[in-house]
Amino acid sequence: MGNSLFAQTFYIDYYGIVSEDLDSNMSKMTSDLYFTQLSEINNFSVSDKRTASVQSSPPDFSSLSKSALSFYTTIKKDANSEKWNAIFHVIDKAKNEEHSQNKQYDSFYKILMEPKNTLQETIRLLIENKSEIKTASANENTKEKNQPDKDFSIKIKIDSTENLSGTWNSIDSNINKIVILRGGRGFVIFKNGASMNISVELSNTNNQKIIITQKGRSNASFYPELPRNVALAAAVSAPPITWTLNVIDSNTLIGNKNSLGPDGDSYKETSTDDKWIKIN
Repeated sequence: MGNSLFAQTFYIDYYGIVSEDLDSNMSKMTSDLYFTQLSEINNFSVSDKRTASVQSSPPDFSSLSKSALSFYTTIKKDANSEKWNAIFHVIDKAKNEEHSQNKQYDSFYKILMEPKNTLQETIRLLIENKSEIKTASANENTKEKNQPDKDFSIKIKIDSTENLSGTWNSIDSNINKIVILRGGRGFVIFKNGASMNISVELSNTNNQKIIITQKGRSNASFYPELPRNVALAAAVSAPPITWTLNVIDSNTLIGNKNSLGPDGDSYKETSTDDKWIKIN
């Protein structure tokens, strides 16, 4: 059957995320990401049926439409490890059928890094009602895990920071939003109210990376992970906060944030995963 499936239009009712383990920021980020990815799949006509950023229970079967397939994802933290499970559900009410696939990830961040083409293939197989998809568990100890360069390769090339202008969200729960302006500048607004000026540059390596650097003096409020007294001491001599991000597509940047984090009663330099998603 292969990709011939997409010769016809499939109508999808999107019900978002069901989870008791995600905070509001994590759930909204994931729910919005899945909706965007689904909407970009050729021959998928997606209707947003979400009533909240996260649901505590699956959608009521009696309320589902028979004229569309219903899609939602259950996300659970593994009780015995740091792993996370995402269970994709497709319900065909007209046939009184539900098909699902469970995928396990080494961290919540890995869920957000799932490439769009991987999600498309997951949904395609669920729609085709492949028997193996009902019991398959695709965890990250597979061949796919060992091919990050393929999964996270750059989908577009940019030749100017002008292409990045707009407002962005981060998976960093301490950041409210990032605004990138024309001319390679911008600012980060923290949830504690602090604002940090940044510069935005393309790397010299085939324009494959975006380098974002704090401009101006450090402020204790830039380090909300630290106790206030530790942050005040750290801000005196802290190096600039930087992000090194790869361009995944026109709305997604993935990479690392270099900042300061707690180290007992003191602090240390840290490098943490980050992902920025453009919202407008």
